[in-house]
Amino acid sequence: MPRNGFGVAFGAAILAISPGAAAQQAESYGDWIVQGPADGAITASTATPAGSLFGMVCDRSKCDAFFNPKIACDDGRDYPALIGARTATFAATMRCTTVGAFRAFILPLGGGLAEAMAEDGELGIAFPLGSGQFGEARFSLAGAAQASARARKRAGQAGGPAA
Repeated sequence: MPRNGFGVAFGAAILAISPGAAAQQAESYGDWIVQGPADGAITASTATPAGSLFGMVCDRSKCDAFFNPKIACDDGRDYPALIGARTATFAATMRCTTVGAFRAFILPLGGGLAEAMAEDGELGIAFPLGSGQFGEARFSLAGAAQASARARKRAGQAGGPAA
């Protein structure tokens, strides 16, 4: 089980958005999709043409961002990232989490990420690959603000920019 305190909800969410999984109560907002069972974790997410995922997962008490660039990582290890949006660029720490056969990074919505997701345009994430190389993924933010608000509402949260 992941050691980030959000493992059960994240696990349910990853299974809900994994390839081949039936979309449960899916709603579209621009380039984003909100989905998940009424009694479980709700995700708001988008994908690149290459299949990398970015979004947020919420339960009744908390939301966190997740990023799945389809690369290997060590479960429980922290990795640096550089995140850029139209009005801000900042460093973040991502924690690798393994749920079943899936690996993804969890990022806190604080430190500017929630605010960046509320903008129009794109969000870019640069991350280390090893041997001094970096990978980069760009995600559309069209519909992100609406999808994030809807995910919080479906998860039963009172609201606010980040939980």
